[in-house]
Amino acid sequence: MTEVLLISRWIYFASVFALFGASFFWLSMGLWPGGALPCSFRATVVELRIAAAAAAISGLAWLAGILANMTGGFENVIDPATLQVFFLETQFGPVAMLRLVLFAAILVIASLPLQNRAWFLAMLGGAALLLVSQAWFGHAAEGGASLYGALLICVYAVHMFAGAAWAGGLVPLLLALSELRRPEMPQARERALALLLRYSLLGMFAVTLVLLSGAANVTFHAVSPVKLLRSAYGEVLLLKLLLLTGMLVLAYFNRFVAVPRLRARSGVAEIEKLGASVSFELGLAALVIGAAAVLGITPPPQ
Repeated sequence: MTEVLLISRWIYFASVFALFGASFFWLSMGLWPGGALPCSFRATVVELRIAAAAAAISGLAWLAGILANMTGGFENVIDPATLQVFFLETQFGPVAMLRLVLFAAILVIASLPLQNRAWFLAMLGGAALLLVSQAWFGHAAEGGASLYGALLICVYAVHMFAGAAWAGGLVPLLLALSELRRPEMPQARERALALLLRYSLLGMFAVTLVLLSGAANVTFHAVSPVKLLRSAYGEVLLLKLLLLTGMLVLAYFNRFVAVPRLRARSGVAEIEKLGASVSFELGLAALVIGAAAVLGITPPPQ
C-alpha cells in the first residue's frame, strides 16, 4: 500500500503541477499567440489535456490507497459502508468529495474544444484548488481551525503555487524553445526570446519563494536541527533542499548567462545548450516532486 500511495502521489503532484504551471505560463507571459507561437501553444494544449487525465486517474488511485491503508486492504475500498464512513464521518471526507468534483470538472474543461484565455483560466483555477485542497491531507492540516492553522495553510499555498508555476512551466518553455529553430518565422523567434527572458526571471523568483516558504514550514515543527536531520523526514527534506538549490543555481545561470548569450548570438549551439539546461531543470523538478511525495507520507519528528 505504501508503494501505491507513493507512486500515485508522485504522478498526481507532477500532473497538477503541469496543469497549474502550463496554464500560468501562457497567462503570465503576456505573449498570447495570435499566430506568433502556434506550435508550442498547440502542444501545451495537448499537454494540459493529458495532465488533466493523469491527475484524475492518479488522484483516484491515491484516494484508494488512503482508504486501503485506513481499512487494511484494497478489498474494502469499494465497500459501501466503508465509503460512507470515510466521506461522511471523517475530517478528510469533505475534502475528498471536493477533489472528486474537481477531477470531474477539469476533465470536462479539458475536453472542451477551446483554446482561449477563459479555458486556460479555468484550468489554472481547477489546478489551484487541487493544490490547496492537498493541505488538508498533509502535515499542513495539523494546526486545525486556528490562526496557527491558517498560517500553515497560507505558507503551504505559497510553497505549492510557486513550485507549480516554476516546475510546471518548464515543459511549455522547452516547447517555446523549438520556435527558435524556425528561421522562416522571425516574429516567432523574437517573441520566443522575449518569453525566455521573462520566464527566467519568474523561475528565479519562484524557486526563491519555494526555498523561503519551505524553510518557514520547517520552523513550524519547532524541533532541533540535530533531531530533524537524524530522522527519516529530515533526510528526505535535506535531499529536497539540495535538489532545490541546484534548481536555483540553474535558474540564475539561465537568467544571467544562457539567455543573454542566446539573445546576443542566437545560434544553434546556444539554443541546444539552453535546451539542455532547461531539460536538466525539468529532471531535477521531477526528483523534487518525488521527494515531496515521500515527505507527505513520512511523519515529521516530534
